[in-house]
Amino acid sequence: MHISDQLPGTHKKMLLFKFALPDANHMADMTRLVALVPYYIDMIGRYKLSSQAHSKTDAARLKAAQEAYKELQSTRQEALQKKKAEKKKMLEESEAKLSAEAIRRKEAKDRARQLKKGMPKIKMTRAH
Repeated sequence: MHISDQLPGTHKKMLLFKFALPDANHMADMTRLVALVPYYIDMIGRYKLSSQAHSKTDAARLKAAQEAYKELQSTRQEALQKKKAEKKKMLEESEAKLSAEAIRRKEAKDRARQLKKGMPKIKMTRAH
């Protein structure tokens, strides 16, 4: 059983009970579990966490959030690398299909782009 004072996305105080229901022949087994619900509501309503336990749970939550963030970042990075590799492969395949004249024009265009990139940036201003 897991009891928490925080639920992602909500700020309401709540207890959430989840039961795996048995088949219809064994439904009588659920009566004891359902009877425990009011008991837990009363018990948890009176319970107060110590400051030490509260700081420990906050540290655990922060650590879990950081791990989830790292996992998400690594997943994004892998997807980005895969996309780059696919794009590069498609570019190489398309270049292999080009004729000699088209390859020459593409190389000339790339050289012009590199020269333009290497030139110093100039900003024009008007003097009044």
